[in-house]
This record gives sequence, structure tokens and C-alpha cells, in this order.
Amino acid sequence: MHSRIAALVSALVLTFSPLAVQAQGAAQVAQQPVSAAESAFLSAFSLFQRVSSGDKDQVEPTIAAFEKLSASDPRQPLFGAYLGSALSVRARDALMPWNKMKAAEEGLDHIDKALRQLKPEHDTQSLRGVPVSLETRMLAARTFLILKDDIFHRRSSGKSLLEQIQKNPALATTPTNFQASVLITAAQLAKQEKRSADEAALLKQALAKQTTGPEADGARARLKELGQ
Repeated sequence: MHSRIAALVSALVLTFSPLAVQAQGAAQVAQQPVSAAESAFLSAFSLFQRVSSGDKDQVEPTIAAFEKLSASDPRQPLFGAYLGSALSVRARDALMPWNKMKAAEEGLDHIDKALRQLKPEHDTQSLRGVPVSLETRMLAARTFLILKDDIFHRRSSGKSLLEQIQKNPALATTPTNFQASVLITAAQLAKQEKRSADEAALLKQALAKQTTGPEADGARARLKELGQ
């Protein structure tokens, strides 16, 4: 049981790298005035990216940064969702399985709260060119779909969230690398459900939108495995 928990938490953490909006998002930010809150978010997100790439020294600073953001604007669900994700990364580095489980559950609590906080206004409020509602749901969906369903029972919720994202007309207006992340998440679901043809088609669609970066490299590697 302990080894299963350690394995699923390690897998959980890997899903958060890094919602692929950095390149186009940064370009959009450079063209528009940036508020103090958004500047702080971009700084915290930069730390989050380093953690997602395996920098253990930045885990606690990342958690502290998102805790500060959440405290400064507790009604902003995206800050809480990233705090939950960062806490899940803490689970990766915990030594004892029960501490891993505790950290993962604490992270999920924050993500659940963020989902409950979503309101219609978050469909039009955006950070880095992505509506807050879409990115919050995307963080949650990716997390829920990677979890062992016999332990956390989140698979159905993850699928529902992913479907909501895919059907949302606003998705077409987001940076193309965020759209690619959604397609790759859908491809990962197809893989779990052993729908190889759908998986390959989704990966190809993702590569048409994003040709560089870790997710694109992973998509090409997986297509090679599928004989595509």
C-alpha cells in the first residue's frame, strides 16, 4: 500500500508541468499593462515551473508564494488551485508514505475549494491570456485523472471537467499551447481507456498547435510508440 501511494503521488506531481502557456502568455503580458497582483502571480508561476522541472529547493518558496497570493485575494480561485498543486509537489518529496498521502489530500482540498469558488465572472477574467475558470478546471482535471480511482475516487469528476473545458467556446481564444495541453490531457485519458486511435489523433492535433517544449516532445515520443 505504501509503495502504491508513493508511486501515485510521484505521478501526480509530474502532471503539473506546466500547463504550457508560458511562451505565448509571456508575449501577451509584454504587450499589456501588468497589475501588481498579476506580476506577483507571474513570479510565483515562475517558481512553480522550476519545481515542476524537479527543483526541490523551490518547493517551499513556491508554496509560500501561492499562500501569500491566496491570502491577499482569497476569492481568486486560480491562486488556490496552484497552491493545491504546489502542496501536491510537497508530497513528492515527503519521506514517509503517510506524509505523502497527507500532503496530496491537503492539495486536493485546496483544488476542491478553488472549484467551488468559480463564478461566471471567472469566465471573462484572465491571466496570461487564459480565462481563470478554464485554467482552474484544467489543473483540477489533470490532477483528478492521474489519481488512482480506487483510492481517491476522482476519475469521474476529472472526465467531467475535461469535457467542460473542451466544450467551452472560450477555449478557442486561449493561447495555442494551452489548447495543446487540453488535447494532450484528453489523449492521456484516451490512453487510460485504451482508445489508441483517439489517442493518436489527439496527440497529432496537439502537435499542430504546439511544436516545441516538454509536452510536444512527449507527444512525439508517444506517437512513435503507437507506430505513428
